[in-house]
This record gives sequence, C-alpha cells and structure tokens, in this order.
Amino acid sequence: MLDMNLLPLFLAVAEEDNFRAAADRLGVTRSAVSQGMRRLEDAFGTTLVTRTTRSVRLTEAGERLREALSQPLSDIATALRSGSG
Repeated sequence: MLDMNLLPLFLAVAEEDNFRAAADRLGVTRSAVSQGMRRLEDAFGTTLVTRTTRSVRLTEAGERLREALSQPLSDIATALRSGSG
C-alpha cells in the first residue's frame, strides 16, 4: 500500500539528486530516505531512481512520477500556507 507521506520525500530526492541532501532538507537521516525510497519503489512495483555512490538519477518512471506530483503538492502547500494567515 502506498504511504502518501513518502511522496514529499520522493520529490526532495528528485530535486536534490542526492539522498544526503534530501535527508538534510527534510530533517531526517539518509537511511530514512533510502528506506522510504525502497518502500515507494515496492509500492509502485518499479525502480524510480538509479543509485550511484554519490548521487541518484530518476528513471523514466521516476520522471513521470515527479511530473505528476510536482504541481498538486505545490498547490496543497500553497493552500495550507494561505489558510494559516
């Protein structure tokens, strides 16, 4: 089952191209990012990133997911910010 809380983690990885930078941005450990990505890939049944020793690169499936998520999550964040005024 897909854990929706992992979607912002995926976007951080996609934007940072690096698990450590994504972890720093999210305030979690690199291990938590790695485990979260594994859980997402298991949920989707496909590889979302290609891992190297220093960076990650989105696969075609990862690119499609990033494109599908970017605007809706941005819209949600904007709505939450404007509602807290």
